[in-house]
Amino acid sequence: MCEAGAGPRVLQNAVAQVARVTHIRHVKILRYRPDHGDLLVEAGVGWKPGVVGQACFTADRRSAPGRSLQTGSPVVVEDIRDDPEYRYADVLREHNIVSVLNVPIFVNGKHWGVLEVDTEEKTTFEEFDVHSLSVFANIVGLSLAQREAQSDAIQAASGTTATRAQTEILLRELQHRMKNNLQVIVSFLSLQRRQSSSEEARARIAAVMDRVLAIGLAHDQLSFKDSATSVDMRDYLKALCANIDPGRPQIAIELEVDNASIPLDRAVPVGLIVNELVTNSVKYAFDDEGGIINVALRVDQSIGEAQVSVRDNGRGMRGARPGAFGLRLVDSLAGQLGGRVAHEDVPKGTLTTVAFPYSV
Repeated sequence: MCEAGAGPRVLQNAVAQVARVTHIRHVKILRYRPDHGDLLVEAGVGWKPGVVGQACFTADRRSAPGRSLQTGSPVVVEDIRDDPEYRYADVLREHNIVSVLNVPIFVNGKHWGVLEVDTEEKTTFEEFDVHSLSVFANIVGLSLAQREAQSDAIQAASGTTATRAQTEILLRELQHRMKNNLQVIVSFLSLQRRQSSSEEARARIAAVMDRVLAIGLAHDQLSFKDSATSVDMRDYLKALCANIDPGRPQIAIELEVDNASIPLDRAVPVGLIVNELVTNSVKYAFDDEGGIINVALRVDQSIGEAQVSVRDNGRGMRGARPGAFGLRLVDSLAGQLGGRVAHEDVPKGTLTTVAFPYSV
């Protein structure tokens, strides 16, 4: 569960209408939260108390709604209990859900969230079902866009200059185009992964997907100030780590991140470095009992330097790990930042730090 936040009445009306028309008992709308890296259930019918406004689903590729959000395409899972591609979320398990259908919701070209219907019996969703639900999702997106436009108009009337507003619109349009391109890449990689017969190839493609998604998360965190683009690193790394699935509940990821904003072209390499190091620890650092991975970002304004570090309390480096390619990638990314990599000796586990020049 996570922090509550009730959605607008239009969303609750929408899910009620979908349930009535489709005769499907469980319907929900999930809103993507870039700062959390998850999908919050904003509205729903057929769910137990405590789900709507509180339950969250991950936005990674092993989450059915997360996959739909990432690819911008419908996702159908006939039996999510036994499908190795997708995680069987606790909320679905508690409601005995078997089949799920997710379609993305777009607002002004942005991936806003997901509309999902779930059944307690195995269901084959036909092309007509997918198309019909997509139409509902488009209607929801148009309603939300209208509300957003009304809100923007009120804010513009309060004194924002037309020049600055136009500049921000252009920057956001560029951001959205880039995000859409990344979504196409993820969708293509997902297709290639499904068609591959080699487990090693599927694992490599999945790793590439995760790297592309790390770039996409940086674009989600963009802020526009004085016609410059920067990324809030606290929110970015929080969302990034939330999208890394340890696969075992015994592994925890902790964050200690200073309040810092970094230009996009430098934030992306930092995010990719964290993604590689954390993923490497998840795969190779721990025995069955698991452990803790700590991600930290410290900024020293006095010397103009930032330092990102990833530490685990696992088994340590015993010769070359299979993740050597990821470590070479870290060295390359650090070079892009003009930084330096250090693998430090610690009593238990591993500690890798990357120091690089920092400026606002």
